[in-house]
Amino acid sequence: MKKLVVRTLLIGVLLLLGALFGVQQINETLGISQPEPLLTETKESIESNQGEGGNQKKEKYIPNIQAELAEKKQKVQDSERFNFFSDMGSQLAEGFNYASRSLLTQIMSFVHNVLNGEGNE
Repeated sequence: MKKLVVRTLLIGVLLLLGALFGVQQINETLGISQPEPLLTETKESIESNQGEGGNQKKEKYIPNIQAELAEKKQKVQDSERFNFFSDMGSQLAEGFNYASRSLLTQIMSFVHNVLNGEGNE
């Protein structure tokens, strides 16, 4: 049984390392070993660039994605139009969160009582 577990773990590690090595080789072959930097610009920086030099090349506006997502989320919350499944999923997640926290609290209080000898007195 011990040999089976050791062999299984060894095969799993070898497969994982082989997959990582293969991905690295593909990236180097395709020339994408260095990621391209993400360029994000705001409206203010574009307006300042255009104001400084009128004949400069106009740069494309790349929206700030996080700001747009926050605006859209606020619009959805204001209009009170939530998806039924989103509501159900959030309630389910809150329930699991509450259940796991209460379980962990009980376990930790049990361990604390056992270690400190605060059991049945």
